[in-house]
Amino acid sequence: MRDRLYLVPFGAAMLIWVYGPLVATVVISFLTWDLSSGPQEFAGAANYRALLGDADFGTAAGQTVLYAAGLLVTSIVLPLYLAVALWRRPGRAAFVYRCLLFVPMVLAPVATAISWQFVLNPLVGILGFRNWLGDPSTALATIVVITSGKLIALNTLLLSAALTSVDGDTVEAARIDGASEGRITRRIVVPQVGRTLVLLGMLTVVYAGQWSFTNIAVLTQGGPSHSTDNVYYRLYTYGFQYFDLGGASAGSVLVVCALAIPLAVGAVVRRG
Repeated sequence: MRDRLYLVPFGAAMLIWVYGPLVATVVISFLTWDLSSGPQEFAGAANYRALLGDADFGTAAGQTVLYAAGLLVTSIVLPLYLAVALWRRPGRAAFVYRCLLFVPMVLAPVATAISWQFVLNPLVGILGFRNWLGDPSTALATIVVITSGKLIALNTLLLSAALTSVDGDTVEAARIDGASEGRITRRIVVPQVGRTLVLLGMLTVVYAGQWSFTNIAVLTQGGPSHSTDNVYYRLYTYGFQYFDLGGASAGSVLVVCALAIPLAVGAVVRRG
């Protein structure tokens, strides 16, 4: 019994900051609660029906999937390539490069977004030969590239840590047998960091919308023509621009239900 008392602070923290707000969100999702008008009223499933019939919310949900797909490529494939390249050439240069990779992680997200705004400015920006953020055909991909900066740095460092557990004797034996570096990477190295890759992929799918939120809010506000919108920015507009807390809460519940699917799949794959 006394041992369980040590769990009380942890349980209290989870109740206050996780489960309490979660339950409150579910309750509010069944209310009509407009901050700019009268008191809240019970609305049943009206908020959910309104969201499922909202074309903008459907578009934002589809584009959130595009964000996740784009970030999977840039935050898994490229970091794996960089981490393996640094792992093959240990030394002072690799150490310095890993330190430099950490720099984007300590920069404020808003400051990074504003810096990109200057870089991509069509009039004075270094890369302003095209209106990347003003063209609906390129705006979403541009936000994905900007968001990828921090993810590439973080995932490269995490994969570098995972590569330290690779069996060096197996790799050396494969080299003596004449295996090429590419084949060693595919057949020996990648399988041994497979669980880390699954974890990073799962985190990317779950948090892609949140990671891109700041860049959307600062650079495009969901435009042009909703081409960079995602569900998190859409929920922000419902809650803090339209003051529709019931609709925003209902959307949050739908997002949590949708995210449970990749989390369950990732858990099954990691156990396998």
